[in-house]
Amino acid sequence: MALFAAFGLEEVARSERSVEETRAIWGINSHESSEVTLATAGTPFGVRLVRFDPAGGDQIRDPSRGSDCDALKVIDFYAPDLPAARASIERAGFMFKPETADYDTPEGRYQEAHLWGPDGVVCALISGDPALFTDLATVRDRLVSEPQSISGPVQDAAATLAFFDRVLGLGVIHQYGLEDASFDAMVGSATQLRLRAWNVGTRKSAPYFGVIDYGLPAGSQQSLHAAARPPRRGLLGATVRVRDAGAVATAAGGTTVNVDVPGFGASVLATVQGSNGAWYQAIEQISG
Repeated sequence: MALFAAFGLEEVARSERSVEETRAIWGINSHESSEVTLATAGTPFGVRLVRFDPAGGDQIRDPSRGSDCDALKVIDFYAPDLPAARASIERAGFMFKPETADYDTPEGRYQEAHLWGPDGVVCALISGDPALFTDLATVRDRLVSEPQSISGPVQDAAATLAFFDRVLGLGVIHQYGLEDASFDAMVGSATQLRLRAWNVGTRKSAPYFGVIDYGLPAGSQQSLHAAARPPRRGLLGATVRVRDAGAVATAAGGTTVNVDVPGFGASVLATVQGSNGAWYQAIEQISG
Protein backbone atom coordinates (compact mmCIF):
# COMPACT_ATOMS: atom_id res chain seq x y z
CA MET A 1 0.00 0.00 0.00
CA ALA A 2 2.89 2.36 0.71
CA LEU A 3 3.96 2.26 -2.94
CA PHE A 4 0.57 3.40 -4.21
CA ALA A 5 0.23 5.95 -1.42
CA ALA A 6 3.42 7.49 -2.82
CA PHE A 7 1.59 7.72 -6.18
CA GLY A 8 -1.28 9.57 -4.51
CA LEU A 9 -3.83 6.76 -4.13
CA GLU A 10 -5.98 6.50 -1.00
CA GLU A 11 -7.72 3.55 0.64
CA VAL A 12 -11.43 3.25 -0.15
CA ALA A 13 -12.40 -0.04 1.51
CA ARG A 14 -11.08 -3.47 2.50
CA SER A 15 -12.34 -6.96 3.31
CA GLU A 16 -11.23 -10.42 4.41
CA ARG A 17 -12.09 -13.57 2.45
CA SER A 18 -12.52 -17.09 3.80
CA VAL A 19 -10.99 -20.14 2.13
CA GLU A 20 -14.38 -20.86 0.55
CA GLU A 21 -14.79 -17.33 -0.83
CA THR A 22 -11.23 -17.26 -2.15
CA ARG A 23 -11.77 -20.60 -3.88
CA ALA A 24 -15.02 -19.40 -5.46
CA ILE A 25 -13.40 -16.23 -6.79
CA TRP A 26 -9.94 -17.44 -7.80
CA GLY A 27 -10.27 -21.21 -8.14
CA ILE A 28 -7.43 -21.95 -5.71
CA ASN A 29 -7.55 -24.15 -2.62
CA SER A 30 -6.46 -23.69 1.01
CA HIS A 31 -5.96 -19.93 0.87
CA GLU A 32 -7.70 -17.13 2.66
CA SER A 33 -7.30 -13.69 1.13
CA SER A 34 -7.64 -10.02 1.94
CA GLU A 35 -8.50 -7.18 -0.44
CA VAL A 36 -7.90 -3.44 -0.34
CA THR A 37 -9.35 -1.02 -2.90
CA LEU A 38 -7.45 2.22 -3.50
CA ALA A 39 -8.43 5.20 -5.66
CA THR A 40 -7.03 8.51 -6.85
CA ALA A 41 -9.03 11.14 -4.95
CA GLY A 42 -11.83 12.66 -7.00
CA THR A 43 -11.85 9.85 -9.59
CA PRO A 44 -13.40 6.38 -9.85
CA PHE A 45 -10.02 4.99 -10.95
CA GLY A 46 -7.48 3.18 -8.83
CA VAL A 47 -5.91 -0.13 -7.85
CA ARG A 48 -7.10 -3.26 -6.04
CA LEU A 49 -4.64 -5.17 -3.87
CA VAL A 50 -5.12 -8.87 -3.04
CA ARG A 51 -3.03 -10.77 -0.51
CA PHE A 52 -3.28 -14.56 -0.28
CA ASP A 53 -2.72 -16.35 3.04
CA PRO A 54 -0.61 -18.40 3.23
CA ALA A 55 1.41 -16.00 1.15
CA GLY A 56 2.14 -16.87 -2.47
CA GLY A 57 5.51 -18.17 -3.59
CA ASP A 58 7.55 -16.66 -6.39
CA GLN A 59 6.95 -13.34 -8.10
CA ILE A 60 5.43 -13.47 -11.54
CA ARG A 61 8.14 -11.18 -12.95
CA ASP A 62 11.92 -11.20 -12.62
CA PRO A 63 13.46 -7.68 -12.81
CA SER A 64 16.46 -9.09 -14.68
CA ARG A 65 14.19 -10.11 -17.60
CA GLY A 66 12.27 -7.01 -18.57
CA SER A 67 11.10 -8.36 -21.92
CA ASP A 68 9.32 -11.48 -20.60
CA CYS A 69 5.86 -11.68 -22.15
CA ASP A 70 2.31 -12.95 -21.59
CA ALA A 71 1.75 -11.27 -18.22
CA LEU A 72 0.92 -7.72 -17.25
CA LYS A 73 3.96 -5.59 -16.58
CA VAL A 74 3.42 -1.90 -15.86
CA ILE A 75 0.90 0.63 -14.54
CA ASP A 76 1.32 4.04 -16.21
CA PHE A 77 0.82 7.40 -14.49
CA TYR A 78 1.10 10.88 -16.02
CA ALA A 79 3.50 13.25 -14.27
CA PRO A 80 3.34 16.91 -15.41
CA ASP A 81 6.76 17.47 -13.77
CA LEU A 82 8.58 14.14 -13.99
CA PRO A 83 11.67 15.13 -11.93
CA ALA A 84 9.50 16.49 -9.11
CA ALA A 85 7.21 13.44 -9.08
CA ARG A 86 10.17 11.08 -9.19
CA ALA A 87 11.89 12.87 -6.31
CA SER A 88 8.72 12.75 -4.20
CA ILE A 89 8.22 9.02 -4.74
CA GLU A 90 11.89 8.27 -4.09
CA ARG A 91 11.71 10.20 -0.80
CA ALA A 92 9.00 7.70 0.17
CA GLY A 93 11.58 4.94 -0.30
CA PHE A 94 10.83 3.64 -3.82
CA MET A 95 13.69 4.01 -6.29
CA PHE A 96 13.34 4.31 -10.06
CA LYS A 97 15.66 2.64 -12.51
CA PRO A 98 18.49 5.01 -13.46
CA GLU A 99 17.63 4.78 -17.17
CA THR A 100 15.02 7.25 -18.39
CA ALA A 101 13.53 6.89 -21.88
CA ASP A 102 13.18 10.01 -24.03
CA TYR A 103 11.51 9.25 -27.35
CA ASP A 104 9.52 10.72 -30.21
CA THR A 105 6.14 9.54 -31.47
CA PRO A 106 3.92 10.95 -34.21
CA GLU A 107 1.94 12.74 -31.46
CA GLY A 108 4.97 14.29 -29.76
CA ARG A 109 7.92 13.67 -27.48
CA TYR A 110 7.62 11.71 -24.22
CA GLN A 111 9.81 10.98 -21.23
CA GLU A 112 9.33 7.79 -19.22
CA ALA A 113 10.80 6.36 -16.01
CA HIS A 114 10.18 2.90 -14.50
CA LEU A 115 10.09 1.77 -10.88
CA TRP A 116 10.20 -1.91 -9.93
CA GLY A 117 8.23 -1.99 -6.69
CA PRO A 118 7.47 -4.71 -4.13
CA ASP A 119 6.46 -8.10 -5.54
CA GLY A 120 7.74 -7.10 -8.99
CA VAL A 121 4.97 -4.56 -9.60
CA VAL A 122 6.24 -2.01 -12.13
CA CYS A 123 4.97 1.59 -12.14
CA ALA A 124 5.85 4.14 -14.81
CA LEU A 125 5.84 7.92 -14.82
CA ILE A 126 5.24 9.37 -18.28
CA SER A 127 5.62 13.04 -19.12
CA GLY A 128 5.79 15.42 -22.05
CA ASP A 129 4.07 18.50 -23.45
CA PRO A 130 0.94 18.98 -21.26
CA ALA A 131 -1.16 19.29 -24.42
CA LEU A 132 -0.44 15.61 -25.13
CA PHE A 133 -2.29 14.59 -21.98
CA THR A 134 -5.38 16.81 -22.24
CA ASP A 135 -7.54 13.90 -23.38
CA LEU A 136 -5.50 11.16 -21.69
CA ALA A 137 -5.51 12.00 -17.98
CA THR A 138 -8.31 13.19 -15.70
CA VAL A 139 -5.94 14.50 -13.03
CA ARG A 140 -3.38 16.91 -14.50
CA ASP A 141 -2.82 19.37 -11.65
CA ARG A 142 -1.05 17.09 -9.14
CA LEU A 143 2.37 15.45 -9.03
CA VAL A 144 0.87 12.21 -10.41
CA SER A 145 -2.36 11.43 -12.27
CA GLU A 146 -4.77 8.57 -11.75
CA PRO A 147 -3.61 5.25 -13.23
CA GLN A 148 -3.75 5.88 -16.98
CA SER A 149 -3.19 2.40 -18.28
CA ILE A 150 -2.00 -1.08 -17.48
CA SER A 151 -0.03 -2.98 -20.10
CA GLY A 152 2.14 -5.97 -20.83
CA PRO A 153 4.15 -7.50 -23.67
CA VAL A 154 2.64 -10.40 -25.59
CA GLN A 155 3.72 -12.97 -28.16
CA ASP A 156 0.39 -12.99 -30.01
CA ALA A 157 -1.19 -9.55 -30.16
CA ALA A 158 -4.00 -10.72 -32.44
CA ALA A 159 -5.19 -13.30 -29.90
CA THR A 160 -5.19 -10.73 -27.10
CA LEU A 161 -7.07 -8.14 -29.15
CA ALA A 162 -9.63 -10.83 -30.08
CA PHE A 163 -10.05 -11.67 -26.37
CA PHE A 164 -10.75 -8.05 -25.48
CA ASP A 165 -13.31 -7.77 -28.25
CA ARG A 166 -15.06 -11.10 -27.69
CA VAL A 167 -15.06 -11.22 -23.87
CA LEU A 168 -15.04 -7.60 -22.69
CA GLY A 169 -16.38 -5.78 -25.75
CA LEU A 170 -13.35 -3.47 -25.88
CA GLY A 171 -11.68 -2.28 -29.07
CA VAL A 172 -8.52 -0.49 -30.16
CA ILE A 173 -8.65 3.25 -29.41
CA HIS A 174 -5.07 4.04 -30.44
CA GLN A 175 -2.01 2.32 -31.85
CA TYR A 176 1.59 3.33 -32.34
CA GLY A 177 5.13 2.12 -32.98
CA LEU A 178 8.46 2.91 -31.36
CA GLU A 179 12.14 2.27 -32.02
CA ASP A 180 14.39 4.08 -29.58
CA ALA A 181 17.66 3.15 -27.87
CA SER A 182 16.76 4.93 -24.62
CA PHE A 183 13.56 2.90 -24.38
CA ASP A 184 15.52 -0.32 -25.00
CA ALA A 185 17.89 0.59 -22.16
CA MET A 186 15.02 1.30 -19.76
CA VAL A 187 13.40 -2.07 -20.55
CA GLY A 188 16.79 -3.76 -20.19
CA SER A 189 16.88 -5.28 -23.66
CA ALA A 190 20.26 -5.85 -25.30
CA THR A 191 18.38 -6.42 -28.58
CA GLN A 192 16.85 -3.49 -30.43
CA LEU A 193 13.12 -3.38 -29.88
CA ARG A 194 10.75 -2.69 -32.75
CA LEU A 195 7.77 -2.01 -30.57
CA ARG A 196 4.20 -1.99 -31.78
CA ALA A 197 1.38 -1.23 -29.37
CA TRP A 198 -2.40 -1.19 -29.28
CA ASN A 199 -4.34 0.68 -26.59
CA VAL A 200 -7.66 -1.01 -25.87
CA GLY A 201 -10.57 0.51 -23.98
CA THR A 202 -13.70 2.62 -24.24
CA ARG A 203 -12.01 6.02 -24.82
CA LYS A 204 -8.62 7.69 -24.39
CA SER A 205 -9.74 9.75 -21.40
CA ALA A 206 -10.44 6.63 -19.28
CA PRO A 207 -7.84 4.07 -18.16
CA TYR A 208 -7.13 1.54 -20.88
CA PHE A 209 -5.15 -1.64 -21.53
CA GLY A 210 -1.90 -1.67 -23.49
CA VAL A 211 -1.04 -4.63 -25.71
CA ILE A 212 2.69 -4.53 -26.47
CA ASP A 213 4.66 -6.41 -29.13
CA TYR A 214 8.38 -5.78 -28.61
CA GLY A 215 9.19 -7.02 -32.11
CA LEU A 216 11.82 -9.45 -30.82
CA PRO A 217 12.87 -12.58 -32.76
CA ALA A 218 10.65 -15.62 -32.30
CA GLY A 219 11.69 -17.73 -29.34
CA SER A 220 13.73 -14.98 -27.68
CA GLN A 221 11.15 -14.13 -25.00
CA GLN A 222 10.11 -16.18 -22.01
CA SER A 223 6.35 -16.62 -21.66
CA LEU A 224 4.95 -16.05 -18.17
CA HIS A 225 1.43 -17.23 -19.02
CA ALA A 226 1.65 -20.35 -16.84
CA ALA A 227 3.29 -18.44 -13.97
CA ALA A 228 0.83 -15.53 -14.02
CA ARG A 229 -1.73 -17.01 -11.69
CA PRO A 230 -2.67 -16.78 -8.02
CA PRO A 231 -1.25 -17.10 -5.43
CA ARG A 232 1.92 -15.84 -7.16
CA ARG A 233 2.82 -12.25 -6.41
CA GLY A 234 2.88 -9.34 -8.82
CA LEU A 235 0.72 -7.47 -11.27
CA LEU A 236 -1.85 -10.20 -11.66
CA GLY A 237 -4.75 -8.53 -13.42
CA ALA A 238 -7.26 -5.71 -13.62
CA THR A 239 -10.84 -4.85 -12.68
CA VAL A 240 -13.50 -3.82 -15.19
CA ARG A 241 -17.04 -2.62 -14.49
CA VAL A 242 -19.48 -4.40 -16.82
CA ARG A 243 -23.24 -4.52 -17.38
CA ASP A 244 -23.40 -8.33 -17.53
CA ALA A 245 -20.75 -10.38 -15.70
CA GLY A 246 -22.54 -13.55 -16.75
CA ALA A 247 -21.97 -12.76 -20.42
CA VAL A 248 -18.26 -12.24 -19.70
CA ALA A 249 -18.03 -15.58 -17.92
CA THR A 250 -19.87 -17.36 -20.74
CA ALA A 251 -17.64 -15.82 -23.42
CA ALA A 252 -14.51 -16.92 -21.54
CA GLY A 253 -15.79 -20.33 -20.45
CA GLY A 254 -15.94 -19.32 -16.78
CA THR A 255 -18.47 -18.91 -13.99
CA THR A 256 -19.73 -16.11 -11.75
CA VAL A 257 -19.99 -15.63 -8.00
CA ASN A 258 -22.12 -13.21 -6.00
CA VAL A 259 -19.85 -11.39 -3.55
CA ASP A 260 -19.32 -8.06 -1.83
CA VAL A 261 -16.36 -6.26 -3.40
CA PRO A 262 -14.65 -3.49 -1.38
CA GLY A 263 -15.50 -0.15 -2.94
CA PHE A 264 -18.12 -1.69 -5.24
CA GLY A 265 -20.57 -3.32 -2.84
CA ALA A 266 -22.75 -6.31 -3.68
CA SER A 267 -21.70 -7.55 -7.10
CA VAL A 268 -21.77 -10.39 -9.57
CA LEU A 269 -18.12 -11.20 -10.26
CA ALA A 270 -16.51 -13.11 -13.13
CA THR A 271 -12.77 -13.84 -12.98
CA VAL A 272 -11.22 -14.85 -16.32
CA GLN A 273 -7.69 -15.12 -17.73
CA GLY A 274 -6.88 -13.50 -21.06
CA SER A 275 -4.58 -14.57 -23.85
CA ASN A 276 -2.00 -12.09 -22.52
CA GLY A 277 -1.76 -13.95 -19.20
CA ALA A 278 -3.68 -11.29 -17.27
CA TRP A 279 -6.66 -12.05 -15.04
CA TYR A 280 -9.67 -9.77 -15.42
CA GLN A 281 -12.34 -9.40 -12.78
CA ALA A 282 -15.56 -8.25 -14.42
CA ILE A 283 -17.77 -6.60 -11.80
CA GLU A 284 -21.51 -6.14 -12.29
CA GLN A 285 -22.73 -4.04 -9.39
CA ILE A 286 -26.09 -5.10 -7.96
CA SER A 287 -28.36 -2.09 -7.54
CA GLY A 288 -30.26 -1.51 -4.35
